[in-house]
Amino acid sequence: MKMHMLNCLRRTVALGVLGLAMIGAAACGLDNNKMPALSGPSGLGRSVIMTASPDQLPRDATSQSIVTLELRDAGGTRVGGQIITLGVSPGAALSQSQVTTGPDGKATFAVVAPSLTAIVPNNMIVVTAVPVGGNSDNATSGSLSIALLGVSNSTAPTAAFTVTPAAPELNQLATFDASTSTDEGSKCLDVCTYQWDFDDSTTAVGRVVTHSFGVARSYNVALTVTDSVGLTNTLRQFVTPTAPAAPTVTLAVAPIKPVVNQQATFTALGTPAAKHSIVRYEWNFGDGSTTTSFGGSMAHTYTARGIYNVTVRAVDDLGQVGSIGLEVDLTTGVPTGINANFYWTPTPVALSGSPFFNASESTPSNGASITQYRWDWGHNLTKDETADPIIQHQFPAEGTYQVQLTIVDSQGRTSIKRQAVTVVP
Repeated sequence: MKMHMLNCLRRTVALGVLGLAMIGAAACGLDNNKMPALSGPSGLGRSVIMTASPDQLPRDATSQSIVTLELRDAGGTRVGGQIITLGVSPGAALSQSQVTTGPDGKATFAVVAPSLTAIVPNNMIVVTAVPVGGNSDNATSGSLSIALLGVSNSTAPTAAFTVTPAAPELNQLATFDASTSTDEGSKCLDVCTYQWDFDDSTTAVGRVVTHSFGVARSYNVALTVTDSVGLTNTLRQFVTPTAPAAPTVTLAVAPIKPVVNQQATFTALGTPAAKHSIVRYEWNFGDGSTTTSFGGSMAHTYTARGIYNVTVRAVDDLGQVGSIGLEVDLTTGVPTGINANFYWTPTPVALSGSPFFNASESTPSNGASITQYRWDWGHNLTKDETADPIIQHQFPAEGTYQVQLTIVDSQGRTSIKRQAVTVVP
């Protein structure tokens, strides 16, 4: 019996904590309870202890912390040869997925810091160590926290944009600026990407873009901001372009009733909306002739009789158009309006004198000017051609002369006037 009790006590010491839990009258008494076998170590009461150096890491995707792991049994004895599976928070990395404790019960591995853009809850890396195998079924897993330095990108950005001008006019370039968008509490700027949808089948990419609208309606413009880790946020905002009034136009012609082959001058005056300007005039003279001018005055000559519908379009800097028409009737009138006339002084004309002949009462065609005065004095000695309507002439002998004046105007038309001039002694 004494030998039996001694063996019982020896087994109790060998079992450590487990044996102590079973000490009692029944443990070493006469009730025939069987004790656990002593072959192989027991996994009960084992624990994992970890330390990290350093225990803070910057968010640079390269810095490392060396973790030392220790496995101890319930009595505090280090346990070697144990396989342990490792885990780490998303975004961080491990140098290996498993370690095996050495004879000293220790193992080491490295934890690599996440990048600045990685999403790590609470900005804290959590490392876990779980023993595997039959001898560690009831072992306590270990965990370790490593703090991160730097802001964690864990929330979506906040999209925001401005439009300048706030109510752009049709076809006017407006500036769309998303610089006020934020992420993690500060302006995102070029760290984020920006996608625009202008609600008119067109899109754009960029923080600051320009766009114009061609139809007067409200546009539900959408901005989608994506931050560096792929989180997105979309903002929609209505933009309603305004439609300024189209230009108004007046049109006049001089002379009011031009004739065939007579140059007519058309004058158009376009009046645009406030803060805008007329950039060109588009002419159609109704006889198949068209042209464009930057000013509002154009000259045109019709070569045949008829009624012509003249139209002019005034185009402003927004591309808006105002137009007006004018009917020009060339079915009446003759292709001339020129009239030659002259007088002379003194009268009567003395043979010894040199009278002045004055053609300043002659008139050209409408809208033209006289360019030449041609004088035929009624004798074969001389003829004169001048640009001045006044000229002197002395006749060679007494008698009556048929003096002829021919004038030519700037439109090439001519007119003739004949008068008899009597020369006395």
